Amino acid sequence: MAAGSGAQRPDATERVMELMMYLLARDVPKTRAEIWRDTGLYAPDGTADRLLRQSARATFERDKAVIRNLGVRITESMEHDGATSYTIRRRDYFLPDLSLTPEEQVALQFAAAHVDIGETWDLEAVAKLTNAADGAVAHAVAASSASAGVELDTASAADAQARALLPTLAAAAADRAEVRFRYSGRDRKVSPLGLLGRSPHWYLAALEGDVAKTFRVDRMEGGVTVGEPGAFTERADIDVAGLLPSDPMQIDVGDDFVARVRIDNVVAQQPTAERGEIVARDDDGSVTLEIAVRNRTAFRTWLLDMGRHAVVLEPPELVSDIVDWLSALAGGEPS
Repeated sequence: MAAGSGAQRPDATERVMELMMYLLARDVPKTRAEIWRDTGLYAPDGTADRLLRQSARATFERDKAVIRNLGVRITESMEHDGATSYTIRRRDYFLPDLSLTPEEQVALQFAAAHVDIGETWDLEAVAKLTNAADGAVAHAVAASSASAGVELDTASAADAQARALLPTLAAAAADRAEVRFRYSGRDRKVSPLGLLGRSPHWYLAALEGDVAKTFRVDRMEGGVTVGEPGAFTERADIDVAGLLPSDPMQIDVGDDFVARVRIDNVVAQQPTAERGEIVARDDDGSVTLEIAVRNRTAFRTWLLDMGRHAVVLEPPELVSDIVDWLSALAGGEPS
């Protein structure tokens, strides 16, 4: 990841995942020969070693069986020359719309608010499953939290004061009551729309004047003052969930740098690799990205997901930091 790795062969689990990512990323079906050539997972391209090819074919068949046993359908088709081609269609891989009722969406979001697994993708997944852009659902979550008398925050919040503010802010959003507090050295008067979570922080989505903004709860200075209920009209045209960037790397938690990362051709077309701006494309299909990062933890999580297919190029201090981090994960000494 942080530096070029050798030609070590992937283990069975990694090989199956790479095959699945490759088939999912291709717009057209690929033959076995094309898969072997493009991925390098099975046998060297053009090898004439009969035993090696037999072993590679058996491994390839086992890997396809593993993918199918995971519940992922591999679609096969016949090419004009008689060769079989393979693909994984997106509709066979991604979860369909579950058509949850508003009550079910509230229950799922409320449960997610109380369970912190230490990652950012859990909240993104809940947002997708519950259509969190629905303002009514966002307000219902806030109302449910307030009426239950439960602190929404997790143990990773900045301090007890921030945790204590959450039920008050949730109730204010549900009651459409204006809120006053001090933030970034200024006195604020806002119309709260709901609470948004991005582990480990909580944000108040609110209108300040006519501008929709987010305010990190643990950065509010002192307490809050809540006005009378019904002070403002609900704004159904505002996408409350969309007020925070969808990419966790863009959530401001103190970091601010531009990373240059090379992604190889195996995963360059994967949705998870689509970050930042593509600044270079190589003939083999690999790409170089420039990514503005404000959350180093989210960047590391994304980088780890790319596995050996991502190489951090710049800035030098980031390369050194990633090397030290990976060394610590591996239990070795930082290089």
